[in-house]
Amino acid sequence: MPLLYNFTIGLYKLSAMTDMSDWLTQNHREIGRRADGRSMVLRRTYEAPVEDVWAACTDPDRLSRWLLKVAGDLRPGGTYALEGNAHGEILRCEPPSRLTVTWKYGDLPDSEVELRLTPSAPDSTTLELEHYLLPDDGVAGVGTGWELPLTVALTLYLRGELPESAVDEWYEPGAEHLRLAGLVAQAWIDLTTAHGLPTPAMPPHWT
Repeated sequence: MPLLYNFTIGLYKLSAMTDMSDWLTQNHREIGRRADGRSMVLRRTYEAPVEDVWAACTDPDRLSRWLLKVAGDLRPGGTYALEGNAHGEILRCEPPSRLTVTWKYGDLPDSEVELRLTPSAPDSTTLELEHYLLPDDGVAGVGTGWELPLTVALTLYLRGELPESAVDEWYEPGAEHLRLAGLVAQAWIDLTTAHGLPTPAMPPHWT
């Protein structure tokens, strides 16, 4: 399922030659079932206060610096559109702790995404993202798609290590991006296999 495979390759620029493989070990991954479909959950803690993480994930200008540009009627009951990607309705917005949206991408089945933030220590925040109502064969691709930007791009942005302009103005792909993508994809493939779910073939340039 190609939902976010191509999307995630172009989200971030790595700092110098830093090896970020260890960052992946700090993530918690889950697969479950919610309503009438599968769900994937990614949990990660950031060294930033909850208000800062919330703003990075919901303020259009800040979101464009590490993820994608967003437009729309950005309020509960309104709509959003990520440039070149998904769009949907904003179901719930409870600053600075919870955001729930519908997720429409191309001709794929509609799903929903919920972002949950919890202060975990002084000036630290635990982020939990759940993407649910997924088909069985969609979990690995969606999990990979979310984990890359949330692990690398958001971490660097909250540290002040990304440019103060939209991603599409400075992003440059590199071999390290593809290596990390392969590690993340394999982690989700292993998890879906353990749950007896079908898994997509990994793009050859990720291996």
